[in-house]
Amino acid sequence: MARYALIITATGAVDNVIEYDGSAPFTPPTGQELREADNNAEPGGTWNGSAFVRAVVPTPTRTQVLMGEVTNPVASYDDEGEPVNKTDDVVAAEKLELKNLLLAELQAGDLSQERTQTLLRLERE
Repeated sequence: MARYALIITATGAVDNVIEYDGSAPFTPPTGQELREADNNAEPGGTWNGSAFVRAVVPTPTRTQVLMGEVTNPVASYDDEGEPVNKTDDVVAAEKLELKNLLLAELQAGDLSQERTQTLLRLERE
């Protein structure tokens, strides 16, 4: 069995990657084509006509990282897989940094509902 990519013909977007023997009867869905895949073929990636191109993985912003950090204050995990919590000072510093970043977004008029709720929660603490 080999890996094959189902490609949306109109856009070149890789819709799925499947295992296929290459000889059994198989008709791709309408609007898709089948190509033998290499290691770069993955859903979300593209076929540019001659090669597969991996999807771009965006780097999270500091605000996005801190939004996750304030809801999960675990610094790391020990050898047994148990969480090692952050110190109160580290948690307080992250909350202050996040609050300042959210206030800057608010002043720019670009604050989502989720971030507004987080800002209000941080203001009450």
